[in-house]
Amino acid sequence: MATLYILYGSATGNAEGISLDLAEKTLPAHFSSVVCQPLENFKKYTSEWSKPPTHGKKHGLILICSTTGNGDAPENANRFVRYIKRKQTIESKPFQHCVFSVLGLGDTNYDQFCQTGKILDKKMVEVGAIRAKPLVCADEATDMEESVDQFMEQVLADIERACVEGDASFATMSEMKKSQETFPLPTEAPTPVVPAPIPATTAPAAPKESGPLPPPPEKSDSPLFILYGSATGNAESIAIDLAETYEAILGNPDTKTYFPSVVCMEADQFKKKCLPTWETDPVAGTKHGLVVVASTTGNGDAPENCGRFVRFLKRKSNVDAQPLRNVGFAVLGLGDTNYDQFCQTGKSINKKLEELGGTRAMALACADEATGLEDVVEPWTHKVLLEITNVCRGSGAAASTNTTVKTASRNTPQTPVAQETNEEEKKIEIVDMPINEDAMCIGLRTVRFMMNVRPGMPMTKVEFSWLPSLRPSRSSCELLDDDCDHQMDDDVSVLSSGSQTYSMNHPYSAQIKAARYLTASSTEGASRACEKVGGQGLSTHQAAISAREAIDTEFPLDGDNVDIADRNAKRVIEMSLSLPEDSTLEYHPGDAVGLITTNSPAAVSFVLNMLKEKHGLRPEQKISIDENLPITIEQAVRENMDLCCVLKNKRILYTLAQCATDNDEKNALFMLSSKTSEGAAVFDEYIVKQRRSAVDMLQEFPSLQNITLEGLLGVLPPIAPRYYSISSSPLDEERGKSCLTVAFSVVDYLTPSLVVDGKEIGNRRVQGVTTGYLETICAPFLCNSGKPVEVPEIRIFPKPTAEFRMPADLSKPIVLIGPGTGIAPFMGFLSHRHVLEKSMDSSPTPTKETSDVMAEEDESNAVTHFRSQPHVGEVDVFFGCRHAEHDWLYKEELKSLHQAGIIANLYTAFSRDAGKKEYVQDIMTNNSDCRNRLVDLILKQSACVYICGDGNRMASDVQVALATILAAEIEGDKFIDSGKALVEDLKQQGRLVLDIW
Repeated sequence: MATLYILYGSATGNAEGISLDLAEKTLPAHFSSVVCQPLENFKKYTSEWSKPPTHGKKHGLILICSTTGNGDAPENANRFVRYIKRKQTIESKPFQHCVFSVLGLGDTNYDQFCQTGKILDKKMVEVGAIRAKPLVCADEATDMEESVDQFMEQVLADIERACVEGDASFATMSEMKKSQETFPLPTEAPTPVVPAPIPATTAPAAPKESGPLPPPPEKSDSPLFILYGSATGNAESIAIDLAETYEAILGNPDTKTYFPSVVCMEADQFKKKCLPTWETDPVAGTKHGLVVVASTTGNGDAPENCGRFVRFLKRKSNVDAQPLRNVGFAVLGLGDTNYDQFCQTGKSINKKLEELGGTRAMALACADEATGLEDVVEPWTHKVLLEITNVCRGSGAAASTNTTVKTASRNTPQTPVAQETNEEEKKIEIVDMPINEDAMCIGLRTVRFMMNVRPGMPMTKVEFSWLPSLRPSRSSCELLDDDCDHQMDDDVSVLSSGSQTYSMNHPYSAQIKAARYLTASSTEGASRACEKVGGQGLSTHQAAISAREAIDTEFPLDGDNVDIADRNAKRVIEMSLSLPEDSTLEYHPGDAVGLITTNSPAAVSFVLNMLKEKHGLRPEQKISIDENLPITIEQAVRENMDLCCVLKNKRILYTLAQCATDNDEKNALFMLSSKTSEGAAVFDEYIVKQRRSAVDMLQEFPSLQNITLEGLLGVLPPIAPRYYSISSSPLDEERGKSCLTVAFSVVDYLTPSLVVDGKEIGNRRVQGVTTGYLETICAPFLCNSGKPVEVPEIRIFPKPTAEFRMPADLSKPIVLIGPGTGIAPFMGFLSHRHVLEKSMDSSPTPTKETSDVMAEEDESNAVTHFRSQPHVGEVDVFFGCRHAEHDWLYKEELKSLHQAGIIANLYTAFSRDAGKKEYVQDIMTNNSDCRNRLVDLILKQSACVYICGDGNRMASDVQVALATILAAEIEGDKFIDSGKALVEDLKQQGRLVLDIW
């Protein structure tokens, strides 16, 4: 059987997402497999395409490509576009055995609308391919989704027919042009799928033209839809929790619910699963229910699994159609006030839902990750089910049409929301028990002391209305027999190896190739770690724990010498990771890489011992989680539950508390979980400030250790991946495409002092679960031991960026502002630029023959693109840290680049080396030469400015400094507002780009 090839060129992820969606569709009978790859990987398949297929008459290709900038192809399509433009390619007709169809994505707000798609469609015919279907151009400014959906509905059948018949019915340019002007619509609209109505128990409705409306129905004839747009998992977790809460209510026979069921899914799945219902008129006076939880990524962008839904809402044609006229809705936005476009996706969805006819049940709520999501999420989740029910049932008034954004800071007191006690909570009784002070665990003693509970007195009782609701189980697991042999279902299809695309769900297992301290940190701890583990390697829990202890001993954080402790805590590592030999994981300067994180070896070891002691479970025993393929209990504890993050979610803590077998411990945990002012104060001091995690609570409240493995999997969230900026360039002559590098700070600090009964239980040493582990397994490389030590692999996946890119035009000056580890991605920028500049200086202008050869190689392609440019823009770099001799990262590299002229001006600030603290923003405003230089670069040379690093203070302070400098040049010192407006304008132009955390 034949293979279908879907190739894409994508800058923002739209073309890639559409391609992957198409690849997941049921294939026509002619095709047995599908390859979905970036266009730049086309060389892998040219030998296959150059020969007639073994099945059918032609190979089938679908090309989906966006257009960037002023008609440019995306970076991962450039190579293919140049290839099919070559005269030699046109003459040799390498695609004569292929049929194709092209979907172009563009924006009519730009002059070169869908230019890349048009070039592909034209040149494919010139290189011998047969057009199976006319070019389709989808416009993001108007109705991109409509064009895309219609293309996807028809293209597979069209390609199959053309492959089998060896011809196509749409081949002429006139037909193609006609198709571009009016895309053929389906002849018959699909019949909406409406859920079967529940028999009504109320009187029949009166005719619409007369008489009063009937009383609200007891039950809706449609489910409650909960949609989420999630990038890091927060929005998804909140949405799933909300759905599970409603399912728990449905399962209680004593409760009366309006919606018969709940459907929770990614927002991009709305079209097939929601639209048919929304378009159906409900009982008069009622609405279908919709709740949306959406985060915001990047510079105000929607998450990948929400982009299609947002584009649908923005369609101009939908304003007249009013597709949400039958819907009542509520929206929760998640964001971070460190970014300019705070909760932009949530705000946009909330506004558009109403514009398209929806009825708002609650004012928009915006939760701020910078101050604590729970401050807004908890009150919202307590109210939203009731509010959406009232509005959809017709028994409640709609919320104000004016969008009210609800935010709360960590210091804002929250009014507890009274809630009904469900049946499970009624079974819980708080009973006064005799108090044995001597037998108390450390956790209970601490909470009692902080609550000022006198010896011999019981804990204060907590009313149930002040407690959060129980968290429904997140997962289930089944313990399998040792001889159980699970097989993959027969209907599970596996893509061919050529279609490998690495993602969070399918990461690449990378090897550590090298590592070094970028700070002036001692390698003695790493040497001792290697001596401790010897030949056993670092793959076992005990070996990793022993190695960690050796490193910690070398870097004490307490003691009288504050300066030494401060330097010990500041450790930055550069780590080099291998990449696949087949170039299936590629990157560009400015991209990030995601690391799949596991729990710390110490936490895993503790929980495994606990499960063995309490329940007789062995680490090597197999389980199936949610009916998936078997894994060991050790793997489940290591990877499938977050044991180590700070336990900020009171709902999780309250659900854990149900497992406490000691009533005193249970009462203390109830108090910590409560919304009372006393409970909130102790929660902040004991858990948040002391950075206590789930495994800490298991250790400090021993009666919790009776919890089962299923209980842990059910209540604890998954571990979120960590993202790190890539600090290398794929053009790097030393590494080439075999490796990438990242730089990270090792998170290692002491918590504030906390004295209980005269004993210090604060000053806890806390380490980042990921960075601490990475430092441990990098030990053999940090000390250059030279001895073979087994080191675990690291699972990684690419995280491309659309915005944080160097200008395509090498003649544009750039300003790079990266204090601390913010300098890391700029090292990739500088390395990339250095290679390009060297090629311009040393290489002759290529002839036709050498150009054709170089077009075959990725590195040479990038170089060739710039050789014809007459001028190279200058680069100014700003770097800051505490001590020049300790944490000036990439010191020698920066100096070398400065001496070589790659960096025109290198400005540095060291905040702890002088009596007065000085930061990079101070250099900008106080150094007159620097100030004049910035004005010249930004206002006269149209430089692009990049800011990377700390988002809490640095990024905002630098922007204020830029605004002050520019305002003084334009209007004088009194008019800083004009400078701020110019800074915002630079962002809109893409000339001021931020990557902050």
